[in-house]
Amino acid sequence: MVVELVIASTAVIYTVFALFLQRKLSNPIRAREIQRRLKEHTKALSEMAKRGADKSAIMAKQREVMPLMSETMKNQMRSIFAVIPTFLVFYYAIVPYIIAAMGASSMTVTFIFSGLSYESLFFILVFIFGIFSSIGIMVYDRKKSKDEALAAEKGNA
Repeated sequence: MVVELVIASTAVIYTVFALFLQRKLSNPIRAREIQRRLKEHTKALSEMAKRGADKSAIMAKQREVMPLMSETMKNQMRSIFAVIPTFLVFYYAIVPYIIAAMGASSMTVTFIFSGLSYESLFFILVFIFGIFSSIGIMVYDRKKSKDEALAAEKGNA
């Protein structure tokens, strides 16, 4: 039972660290700004298409969108290239070290998830914590985006 709690704590530590890395590397304020601009460009493109605008004008507008999309992809990739190696270090080095240091007599979980290896428990818990924390971050970012849009509207009015 103690080993399971330590593994769960390690999973929480990893999840918090991974979220911290993602937020630091991706610049959420810039990401929200890019999303807002992409939304404006998409709206303008659809209006141009409805009005039957010239194809060259539509292509020019699409070219404006490409650098924004490229920046978004770079930010996401930067986060991925930091988070995945960190996970591998935890999964292949830290978790086995913890198991060995605690002198776990069996290599399987004896509580709730009986029969799983400790590494599998770590993976499952990181997955679950990651989903819940991602939902929380998504809700927070959406609220922040709405607040920023309201502030911008008040500033323009």
